[in-house]
Amino acid sequence: MPIPTIHVGCTHFAHGRLQAQVNSHGLEPVACVDINLEAARDGVSSINGAPEGLTERIYTTITEAKAKHDAQACLIYASTTVHAKLIVESLNLGMHTLCVKPIATTQAEFHDIIQAHKANPGLMLVQGQNKRWNPAAAKMREWLREAGGIGEMLAGECRFWIRQNLYTGPDSRQPDAYVDGLFFHAGCSHQLDQLVAAKGLPKYVTAHVHNRRDPELGQIEAWGTAGGNALMEYANGAPFSYAGTRAGHAGPFGWSGSWSFHGEDGDLRRDGGHLQLFQLGKNVEDLTLQDLHAGLIEDDRLQFDAFAQGIANGTDRDWIQDTTLGTWILMEACNESARTHERVDVEVFAKKMLAK
Repeated sequence: MPIPTIHVGCTHFAHGRLQAQVNSHGLEPVACVDINLEAARDGVSSINGAPEGLTERIYTTITEAKAKHDAQACLIYASTTVHAKLIVESLNLGMHTLCVKPIATTQAEFHDIIQAHKANPGLMLVQGQNKRWNPAAAKMREWLREAGGIGEMLAGECRFWIRQNLYTGPDSRQPDAYVDGLFFHAGCSHQLDQLVAAKGLPKYVTAHVHNRRDPELGQIEAWGTAGGNALMEYANGAPFSYAGTRAGHAGPFGWSGSWSFHGEDGDLRRDGGHLQLFQLGKNVEDLTLQDLHAGLIEDDRLQFDAFAQGIANGTDRDWIQDTTLGTWILMEACNESARTHERVDVEVFAKKMLAK
């Protein structure tokens, strides 16, 4: 049976996530939450296959929705600046919680979330990272993790290039344009989440941000919104370099970027959905797979089903939870390094972030 779920957010990007939940096999929306009830009803009414009567089950708070419906899980797709508050509310109401990245914009917010999770240890807590779930990303992860791939990673890199307008409309309040450090927590997080999902957290990171000001793109007074570079060092000494920008002028691979990895048993290249595995001087696999689905609806459908499986029977539960929270820790470690101009010990930093 699908898990009864409260869905927070019914318009704009959140609207597509509600469609993804309806499309999923493991979750069923029993109520929605949005501060704009009229717009929310319009949004819900346009969902293909929405449960009957869902337009009449929209509330302005998670607490009210939970009081009227026996939900076991909550999906949060509200404005970034209220994520931490909503996650704490959901956990304290006894619901497994998935919130789109970034779950927090500051270390203090993250500590609040971790304390709420420690008070409710039986609940699953996930930072939503939809781009790790598409077939191209999954194949890259397989070649990095499993036998028959590149073996032990010796080095790697990712390059991300896009011209992204942080003002999405005349009345936009997209937090990326206003909140310090949201390149690493938002723009960059998709690629680095795929790295953490496959290889875990590095031992050290040294990072810098691009302090470009481009009002046309919404890159204004906030620090660390335009782009960043990072050098990560794994425990075996393997370096991984990342370079990303939101201020480029074209991007053939969209949000996916371009990747390369060197390993003891082989080498891997990926450009969007095109992947190549090389061994013993030969290209042994050359694949073109679905990368980002239009509107990311299918990517999120896959994520929601994995979340449901983690709740229902524990499938990949620890991996999903630990690696998505680990992505937040790594991205904040990048910001910490960029702010202090120092190399950050990620293991020590993670213990600090997860402490009571």
